[in-house]
Amino acid sequence: MGRASSLFNGAGEQTLINRVSPTTRQREFLQTSWNDLAEYLKVSLKAKHGYAISTWLQGSYKYGTLIKPVLADEEYDVDLGVYFDWGNGESIEPTAEQLRRWVQQELIEYHDQCADMRSVAEPPKERCSRASYEHQFHIDTPVYHLNSDTDKRRLACLTKGWEASDPKTFYKWFRDALTGGEREQVRRVIRYLKAWAALSFDDIPDSRPSSIFLTVLATEAYPDIGLALLLGVSDDDALISIVRTIHGRLNGSQRVQNPATRVEEDLNRMSDEAWAAFLPRLDALLDIVERAAEAADEVAAALIWSEAFSFLMPLPEVDEVELVDEQTSRALMQVPEIDIAVYTGSGRQRRFVSKHRNQVAGVAKDCALVFTIVNPQVVPMFATVEWTVRNKGLDADESSDLGHRRVGMRMLQNEERTLYLGTHHMDCIVRVNGQVYAARRVPVTIRDVHHHVHNPAAPAYTKLRIKRRR
Repeated sequence: MGRASSLFNGAGEQTLINRVSPTTRQREFLQTSWNDLAEYLKVSLKAKHGYAISTWLQGSYKYGTLIKPVLADEEYDVDLGVYFDWGNGESIEPTAEQLRRWVQQELIEYHDQCADMRSVAEPPKERCSRASYEHQFHIDTPVYHLNSDTDKRRLACLTKGWEASDPKTFYKWFRDALTGGEREQVRRVIRYLKAWAALSFDDIPDSRPSSIFLTVLATEAYPDIGLALLLGVSDDDALISIVRTIHGRLNGSQRVQNPATRVEEDLNRMSDEAWAAFLPRLDALLDIVERAAEAADEVAAALIWSEAFSFLMPLPEVDEVELVDEQTSRALMQVPEIDIAVYTGSGRQRRFVSKHRNQVAGVAKDCALVFTIVNPQVVPMFATVEWTVRNKGLDADESSDLGHRRVGMRMLQNEERTLYLGTHHMDCIVRVNGQVYAARRVPVTIRDVHHHVHNPAAPAYTKLRIKRRR
């Protein structure tokens, strides 16, 4: 079993799958929103244009692979297909552009009566219209002609006319490719890969692999896990195996055929330039999974996985981590001591309140916290220092703000503001040439108070030593 299996999909409060998956309240909001829109479109379009109208949910929501927006400027994406039904006997057919115009107009009219809808994208996208909602969420509405005589579908594009496309066949392929628990595990692995892609390609979005691209790669790679499937395989071991298979496949050929259609359809739509930028980051992911596979314990594995998943990856409940030489059992560096200065207000109104060491047991919302390594002499000259905020709790979940990370050469200080109630962590990790030398976890408890709450007696710290292998 993988060293970090409990952190991926265990029974604890903080797991990777829980941190990337929508909450129950978020799912309920999504479901209510698309259900209401679907009913409106079916009634209004039929009344105005006479065709039988149906809708069909598709994409990540349908497949069970939807993840939270992991960055501030991202949104949930729900795909609601709108189908105009007519058979071979129709004497006069509407054009693809007409169908798109009709649906776009209905979305605009629905916007006027839906308080949760923020906007309708204008002009619409080539293959769908988009309605954006509150809570980082949008609904894309691709429009199809459904031939009721042949049960065939074609997509209405805005400028390019009709396009052969049938999302129902792809869903059937995914549903039938695996069974039971295997399908559920692949769904989780796809969500891990999507989270990695969202974080790793933020600066080069054209190289970010699409959801359908990752879905096909992960599903087709899953059987390569082999005999371990008979006994059950942990999520981190499954991810390690699947990344190895994907890396080998894509370095052999960049083409990924749509397995659900008989027509030639390459799901890899990256340009040559985007593909050239994609491959080094896939190489980096392979390096991460290989090192995670060799990790000596859960903490070491979690710190390696955090290179791929950043603030999304939960860490074990320890306060200090140090790297020790396997032969001498001596620590390679002292764990940094961190002072936290608390300020209220901002600008000229900024006022110092208190200072803490290695924890903040009680602080109000909307305060500034300045974290400073107070023993900088222990930080090696060419070390990088990572300051990673890991938020948790209902407020952070509902805002899809699970954290962020700042990295710099000997970055000895970092400033944050308190936003969400609950206990969160600032994790300070010191690396030399990518190797973790030491880490300090600073718990910060934010309370519903108007001033700083004095610290109780400091609890006993849990310290873990990890050995460096030669």
